[in-house]
Amino acid sequence: MGGVDRTVNWDRVILHVDMDAFFAAIEIRNHPHLKGKQVIVGGDENFRSVVSTCSYEARKYGVHSGMPMKEAKRKCPDAVYISGTLNSYTYTSAILQSIFEKYSPVVEPFSIDEVFMDITGCHKIYGTVENLVTLMKEEIKNRLSLTCSAGIAPTKYLAKMASGENKPDGLTIIDCEDFKRLFYPRQVDALWGVGESTKKLLEKIGVRTVADLATRKEKQLRGYFGKNGEALSHISRGIDHTEVYSYENRPHDKSMSHETTLAVDISEIDKIYATLLWLSDKVAMRLRKDNYHGRTVSVKVRSSDFNTITRDKTLFRPTDQSKVIYETAKKLVPREYGLKIKIRLLGVRVSHLEKKHTNLQLSLIEDKSYKKLCAGSVAVDKIRDRYGSSSIKLAGTRL
Repeated sequence: MGGVDRTVNWDRVILHVDMDAFFAAIEIRNHPHLKGKQVIVGGDENFRSVVSTCSYEARKYGVHSGMPMKEAKRKCPDAVYISGTLNSYTYTSAILQSIFEKYSPVVEPFSIDEVFMDITGCHKIYGTVENLVTLMKEEIKNRLSLTCSAGIAPTKYLAKMASGENKPDGLTIIDCEDFKRLFYPRQVDALWGVGESTKKLLEKIGVRTVADLATRKEKQLRGYFGKNGEALSHISRGIDHTEVYSYENRPHDKSMSHETTLAVDISEIDKIYATLLWLSDKVAMRLRKDNYHGRTVSVKVRSSDFNTITRDKTLFRPTDQSKVIYETAKKLVPREYGLKIKIRLLGVRVSHLEKKHTNLQLSLIEDKSYKKLCAGSVAVDKIRDRYGSSSIKLAGTRL
């Protein structure tokens, strides 16, 4: 293990952990005969779906996440195609979360297979930050037979960039000077957050490399891209002041939302509704925990071809109830989704939040059924507070 701590003079030490080919790695672990094969997760190659993830053997052929299945089939004709096992992925993710929380009290889940962690000062038990991360990686490998890649940096953005540098099973430490050395010569889409469309727009103004972007004045970029110009200027120089927040310490929300990218594209209406109910319950639980209710319910739906729509409806009175949020969200999903168009992402959001206050007049006009619904939610919350959020689930949320 490392003996010299490069982070000793940093104000913050941020760790980003990215599981290596997460879905594919779980399938290979659960089915050892797949080891060494080209494994692609995301549905049969004949379906109009996209790749969720793939093994590194498949990546050698140019297959990557988000690629249409038909294109993946052309590039990698001998691959094994797996639709995916969502329960196994979410169960493994929960175990990972418990491991991460052993090494830092500040863990911010970023996706099912990624987290940010603030490990400032946590290394004192282990000698160096590198020792801490090495031991954590070893525990993940021993308990779950999975590998991850870790990036350590003084900011969240740099940590995210670092974790992708030495995949798989990598550990990379960078500061701002390392970032300049590594990334300035690269094409601008090497930056996290710069996609193909942004790259083309930047090329039109003569920006091709990260260094080109970093040397442009922020005012000039704002003129071209508005508020996004400021963000582009910052990320090109590795600037990021955002904090890592655990669930309990997150900042005040103007809205509360929950969304999920599905392991495989879905078209079955019962699975769509089950996912919406699960998301609605997550949002409602957060609202009640922080003593909020909201008037506007929104849904976000992304199709298998990455077309994204949002729909919203403002309610007559604010709510914090799963049933009300779910029934509203269900009506907002266009009929063609599921029947004709497969879904890869679903999200539910409640906005126009208000703090709840005791109000006698409001309670008098509430109907008895709504009061009963609220009383039931209070009982559910008490059980979850005592035995954990997964101790009781709404009927219909099993996928």
